[in-house]
Amino acid sequence: MARTADHEERRRQVAEALLRTVGERGLARTTLADVAEEAGVSIGLVQSYFRTKSQLLRFGVDHMYKRAEARLRAVSEGAEPVRSVREWLFRAAETLLPLDDQRQREITVWLEFLPATKTDPEMARLHRDTTAELLDALARALDEGVRLGEFRPDLDGRTEAAGLVAFVDGLSIHHLVTGGDAFAQEAVRAALHTYLDRLLPAPESP
Repeated sequence: MARTADHEERRRQVAEALLRTVGERGLARTTLADVAEEAGVSIGLVQSYFRTKSQLLRFGVDHMYKRAEARLRAVSEGAEPVRSVREWLFRAAETLLPLDDQRQREITVWLEFLPATKTDPEMARLHRDTTAELLDALARALDEGVRLGEFRPDLDGRTEAAGLVAFVDGLSIHHLVTGGDAFAQEAVRAALHTYLDRLLPAPESP
């Protein structure tokens, strides 16, 4: 059991090194030797786990997605209570935005990873399955918000979930690449609040 745990820890160590290296250099300029050096292990050890860079990238992206899933779970299970569905959606979407160094590395790797989904069936499956799980979670929350009267009764949870994911992806890319006042951290958060406010019922006329 201890050996299995040690292997898994080594694999995670290598995955983290991959994310850091690709985040700094890009995928094309990253080699297995670079990742081994960043992880502080031998290239032989890396190759014993991953025979090719594609295998390593798949593992690294899966590791990244699982870390993102853990952040989403923490929104519901954390010590700070969530008072409404709208608040949950904001906090969940905020965990996907690259507002700290770790998440900036993650989205940089994600942008490097996306083209591979067009040529690598396993990469495509990983992206498709993870996106589907995210959409399901958001759609369930949106449908619950409609049931509770928080959102417009005509709102379609599945459609709005897809729109929210696309909106957050756009904010993430512009914050990472463009920056500046329009996509600074507080501007991005404000834009997310404004986006979610459009889901609320129209105020009653006096």
